[in-house]
Amino acid sequence: MKRKHRLQAFLKGIIISFAIVMAVEGIILFALPAIGIDVNDTISYVNESISAAKGLIANPKTEIDKTQTSDRHKLTGGPMEGTGAPQESSSLSSPVNTGEDYTFDTEIYPYRALLSSDQQAVYNQIYANALEYNTETFTIVNSLTESELSDTMNSVFNDHPELFWLNTSYKYGYDKSNKVVQVQLSFGVSQSQLEEAKSNFNNVVDTIAAAASSYSSDIEKELYIHDAICELTTYDSNASLNQSAYSALVSGSTVCAGYARAFQLICQQSGLTCYYLTGTASGGDHAWNIVSIDGDFYNVDLTWDDSISESYGSSVYTYFNLTDADMSDDHTRSELASQLPSCTATTMSYENVYGSTIEKDDIENNGGQITDGNFRIEEPKEPVTHWQNKEPLQPEAPIQVQPDGGFPPQMP
Repeated sequence: MKRKHRLQAFLKGIIISFAIVMAVEGIILFALPAIGIDVNDTISYVNESISAAKGLIANPKTEIDKTQTSDRHKLTGGPMEGTGAPQESSSLSSPVNTGEDYTFDTEIYPYRALLSSDQQAVYNQIYANALEYNTETFTIVNSLTESELSDTMNSVFNDHPELFWLNTSYKYGYDKSNKVVQVQLSFGVSQSQLEEAKSNFNNVVDTIAAAASSYSSDIEKELYIHDAICELTTYDSNASLNQSAYSALVSGSTVCAGYARAFQLICQQSGLTCYYLTGTASGGDHAWNIVSIDGDFYNVDLTWDDSISESYGSSVYTYFNLTDADMSDDHTRSELASQLPSCTATTMSYENVYGSTIEKDDIENNGGQITDGNFRIEEPKEPVTHWQNKEPLQPEAPIQVQPDGGFPPQMP
């Protein structure tokens, strides 16, 4: 009896299925054309939909996996870049050297102020361990996402040009929830040479800052520091430790990061508020500064001024105290740097204070190199700096640096 019912049910299913197929076929062959729908397009669409469905059934997590398995072996987002690896939480040690007693003035260290409280605690810890030259892996006080760690590391780098021995590459460990739990810093100066390097570095910083501080106005201090650094160094993409102020001030050759970080530090030492900016210029990664003069912020790009000056054979101030609007045709701030003060004032532009210099329209902005053009340059009006009339500081012999591991492309 059961077999008879099963056979009847089976035959009934075949009849119903056949009837459904005939009905669908009738709709496709007769009804759809009657209302203007192409039969071939309909069949093609159905086949594509079935194929896509089969693909999802065979591997339903394909699209999800593409996002969940993004490359966590390299963390980018600024000058500081890291490589990550999985880390078992059970092997973590307690955080040490947390830097919780450090305090940072938001006017001097603006990037820290942009971070969350958890990030700020890790910022303090990174700073403390960099200051202590800790080469060991350490557990961070708060677990962070990779993006949060990137912002934190870059904030430390951007705020502290005095940490010239800190490399721009680092390593980190993340747990099963993809939260960063450990960090390992790397350094560009060997520990045995660090004290000598600090002494040489501080001598140059103190000498320029002392001379700049003898001037009474902000603009005179700024111009003196600008000229001193440009006189002391030259652009060299192969310079050792070139992401540091040390390369500009002691080695005498650097790239944009070195110019900008040297300017930032000496301005700070001379009582001027000055920040380090990263972004792009003429399509490439770049670094420059904004500086507060009499309460207003201005853009300053020593790298391009010095490159133009060396090509021209005379001091040039084309990128000295410009507004954001003036800079926008060839400079764009990074996401972090865009949160710093805007520059809209023109009162302390070079032209308004000292007279004309080479105009941007006269320059082919190809790496800051000067070309033929209708140049006009005049001797600056008083007050003037006297750096060129003094014996320039002689760069010390380059310190022996440790390789940076070939990690990220550096700021040029």
